[in-house]
Amino acid sequence: MFPDDVACTNYLKRLRWPTGFVCSACGSSEAPWRQTRGRLVCPACRHQGSTTAGTLFDKTRTPLTTWFEAAWHVTTAKNGLSAKTFARTLGTRYRLAWTILQRFRVAMVRSERELLSGNVEVDETLVGGVKHGGKRGRGTAKSIVVIAVEVLEPKGFGRVRMRYVPDASGDCLVPFVRDTIVPEASVLTDGWGGYNDLSKHGYTRRKIVISSSGDPAHVSMPGVHRVASLLNDGSSAPTRGR
Repeated sequence: MFPDDVACTNYLKRLRWPTGFVCSACGSSEAPWRQTRGRLVCPACRHQGSTTAGTLFDKTRTPLTTWFEAAWHVTTAKNGLSAKTFARTLGTRYRLAWTILQRFRVAMVRSERELLSGNVEVDETLVGGVKHGGKRGRGTAKSIVVIAVEVLEPKGFGRVRMRYVPDASGDCLVPFVRDTIVPEASVLTDGWGGYNDLSKHGYTRRKIVISSSGDPAHVSMPGVHRVASLLNDGSSAPTRGR
């Protein structure tokens, strides 16, 4: 369907201007002048633009065919994609695959999205791995990302929220929960004290101390564990609960 960049560009033109070119600056519908590198110049106001201006493809040097193939994989992957898997699938360098994946992730976020509700798992993960011989768990110097995942009934997972936090204190964790989860929700956490004040804000906290439960983290909190594995490309796992 999209054998080359010309086919991709024509498809984007039909999406952007279904009834014909319209200048974004003056609204003129006169046929644009065509210049090098895909630039379009409005004959009425001389405004320069392009078919991809203002989109996630803007000023990219990567072929549109690669972007279109990436879009197909992102929207059809049932269990999500890590950047490493994405790079192997596309046959590109890891850095390029990571950049494309991040652009798609940002573009798919709804600014007016609703807060998570129902049963929600919340835990942190370490991004970047742990150096041998260094600190482990919440005391490490590595970046900490807190994750919230809706748990659906009878099975499955719903929406996900994530945020970088400077530390795992209640001053960072509780505001994240309040910003992403409705107060009537049931919040499943480990035994970490940073979540102790959730009940003061209307949340029902269900606490599971993973170290004494007999179950590994991926069993006690499967949703957070799966998201953390994708986030870290398998390089680290969620912090161990208390």
